Amino acid sequence: MSISSIRWRAASALITAGAAAAAVLGLAVPAGAITGMTEISPEQAGYTATGAQFGTVTASVFLRVPTQYATEVSSFSNSVQLWSSDLVLVLGVSSSTSSTAGFAPAAIVYNRSTHAVITETPGTANFPSGETVTERLHYNPATGAATFTASDPAGRSFTATETVAAGESFKQARIGTEFGADPWTAPSSYTPPANFTKIAVFNGVLLTSFSGHTATLDSWWVNHPLLANTGQQSGSDWVAVPTNLFNSGASFQTFFVPVSGQGKNQPVLH
Repeated sequence: MSISSIRWRAASALITAGAAAAAVLGLAVPAGAITGMTEISPEQAGYTATGAQFGTVTASVFLRVPTQYATEVSSFSNSVQLWSSDLVLVLGVSSSTSSTAGFAPAAIVYNRSTHAVITETPGTANFPSGETVTERLHYNPATGAATFTASDPAGRSFTATETVAAGESFKQARIGTEFGADPWTAPSSYTPPANFTKIAVFNGVLLTSFSGHTATLDSWWVNHPLLANTGQQSGSDWVAVPTNLFNSGASFQTFFVPVSGQGKNQPVLH
């Protein structure tokens, strides 16, 4: 089962669209945004875009000191992704919360059906915390080449190119913070903090369709808030949630869900 098809099983946790999502999340939805049904992931919080064929997804993220989250999780990653019916392309920068070595970049291509890794290219150098990394994932439908790039203002960079398959139709783009070993696996453990705790700030989010239209998450395509819930205890295992979009759909933040936010109902971000 793909993450996009996972929905919370308790009726009280279901949210249909726009106004309901705005009531739950913390910031105002940009005017003109098309907000779809909230989605639940076992391991990622952020946003999914649907309603187009996406060739490029770009986002910048500030790398916060990972050791401050050692009480909550053992590791996390900030990524951009493209999903087709066959493949999942992931460009991420990840760090252990017990390490000060920085964030390691990697490009991974998954088989969406089996969840197996088809190819994986790790970076040879890490990005330090305190930097802003821009991640860009581009797919060329004519050649089948997928290009993964990550860079920071200090000149550090990572690039990988994989030839996956020509003619793939990537109908989902995702941006967010991850806590599992892959897009389908919940984190091995999560300890809720006392209060909602900021994990990441994403800025400069841009999507480009196969037709050449470039825009933020606020466009004619549909954006879906993506909430992380491990689903291990009938809905009480909320890990993280995004704020609503701001900066005309180019920005959002992700937050850990505290003890007070656990339960069958979707947590309210104050």
